[in-house]
Amino acid sequence: MIQRIQSLFLAVAAIAAVLMFFFPIADFYNEHIGNYKLLVTGLKGMDPDPKIHLSWWASSPLAFLTAGSLIISLITLFLYKKRPLQIKLLAFNILATIVLIIVIFLYYINSIEKITGILPSYQFGAFCPLICLIFLLLANRFIRKDEALVKSADRLR
Repeated sequence: MIQRIQSLFLAVAAIAAVLMFFFPIADFYNEHIGNYKLLVTGLKGMDPDPKIHLSWWASSPLAFLTAGSLIISLITLFLYKKRPLQIKLLAFNILATIVLIIVIFLYYINSIEKITGILPSYQFGAFCPLICLIFLLLANRFIRKDEALVKSADRLR
């Protein structure tokens, strides 16, 4: 049934993944080096002539991981009749989201901080993968509860 609570959690996780494409992850501002925004689609220089360039290919893992998480969340949302497959896809999505968080915070933000020498100012986009992860874990918990309920009902027959 699409009206289950875990469907709501999966929808919120998908919305959080979509929001990552629209909100910056971090801002890097320095008067001498410039103003930069780290987005899922790359590092965007806000100055007319940015001193640091980062190609789209360098930041493409962020876009692919975010899009993958979004797609898997939507697929999992509509597989409500196949709970075991839903649990497996959800476990993979949780793993992909954890990898996304690690890549954002340990690789991209640290490397840009080393290149520019500027401490980041975290924006809403940095919290979206965390929101996504929390709601994926909640959905996983409730799907497992449903599966346990169905198995217990089968044992009683």
